[in-house]
Amino acid sequence: MIKVAINNENKMFTINSNNKVEPLNNSIIEKNIKLSLMDKCLKPKSMIMVNKNTGDIIFETSELYPQHFYPQTILDYANAIKVGMKGNLDNLPILSISTKDYPYCDFRCRECLADPTRMWAIKNINKCVLELEEYKKILKEIARYSRVRGCNSVRLEICGEGNPDMHPDRLEIIKYAKEECNMSVVYISTGSKMSDELLDTLARYAYYVRISLPGISEDAYEYYSNQASKEKFTYNDAMKLLDRLCKRRKKYKREDELMIGVRTCIRSKNEGHYVELSKTLGQMGVDSFQMVKVLTDHIEDKRDIELSEKTQQDLVEISARYEELGLKHIQTPKLLDKLYINRDFLINKKPTKCFSSIVSPILYGNSLIVCIHWDKIRDKEGSYYGILTGKENELEEIMQGERAKFIRSQYPTKCSDCCSLNDNLMLEVIRSNLALFNDMDIIDFMLVY
Repeated sequence: MIKVAINNENKMFTINSNNKVEPLNNSIIEKNIKLSLMDKCLKPKSMIMVNKNTGDIIFETSELYPQHFYPQTILDYANAIKVGMKGNLDNLPILSISTKDYPYCDFRCRECLADPTRMWAIKNINKCVLELEEYKKILKEIARYSRVRGCNSVRLEICGEGNPDMHPDRLEIIKYAKEECNMSVVYISTGSKMSDELLDTLARYAYYVRISLPGISEDAYEYYSNQASKEKFTYNDAMKLLDRLCKRRKKYKREDELMIGVRTCIRSKNEGHYVELSKTLGQMGVDSFQMVKVLTDHIEDKRDIELSEKTQQDLVEISARYEELGLKHIQTPKLLDKLYINRDFLINKKPTKCFSSIVSPILYGNSLIVCIHWDKIRDKEGSYYGILTGKENELEEIMQGERAKFIRSQYPTKCSDCCSLNDNLMLEVIRSNLALFNDMDIIDFMLVY
């Protein structure tokens, strides 16, 4: 079976029997390989770092985490690191920004990680909910800053900390980000307050819409969402919403670029429903299904709760059969052992630099923040780059001034946990391998299919 590798310029190569890369000189094969944006991001089996002069593969990894980057890929991050190492790693573009712009929610989800930070933010963040024109200026400045550093389309992840559906200017924000800033909008919500107008806007402009399911049966959804309102958004409502999203995407002929995904936590009341839901989602046209362990800041009394044998069997089955079930991508835990997981750092796993603090900071209202972790967000001196107003060229000082250098000097040396541990470890591997070469122009990165 031929292994095909594609770089960021969409040039195609094959990997020969000597594990070397060589140009694909077969026009018939090349014509038959037509990857959509979604296929390009979801289908690769690995990423390789290649010496262009010799064709040698320097290293290869299958740790791609496509849902973390979509519609970008790990190639965008690898190439940014390469450019940065030729100049200054602190001068990397913002490749992705997570905007937490509405700290109010209609759900009271059990074990919600956002709740402590949301309540704290309402009291302490300079301005949590921005006026539309101020918001536009900030997005425009972020896009400008990254464009002059080689990133023409920043990934804008809209995920609230509350329910982003409820933001009064949501339609205008999405349209402006795409049309005026060329941003790739990623939208994460329960969908409980998603109007038809918002659904339509997402179907037209977004690149990834992920619906969070607190539970995956009627009873589990009601229990874990813990809604106070008498008129509750139900599991059946969420399924209908996903079906409408898929149909609206088809109306705009965006099946190849707008990814629709679902995420749920592995919980006791969800047991027995994972395979059934996977099949339902596949039949609808949903692309991605993430099943993750519950993250908690209060893990000591839960550390040893084991996953049931039934849940382990179902997750293994889904991992083996997801394409047969109609899905393009799934995520299940690597270790099917415990029910809960934390993000504690292992000392020997710490990267030498927190790349996420540079390429994917947090925009919390108008505050630009290194990290959203609870132990850091409270410390303005140690984690806040500064306040954005949208003034042109203000990000140069905010991201590269003395304050920013001091803040970044603290991470990850003083970190005890990390929400981007795997991403940072991967970028550290890329940096350390690039450091072996005096001439980094001979290095190329490719995805292998």
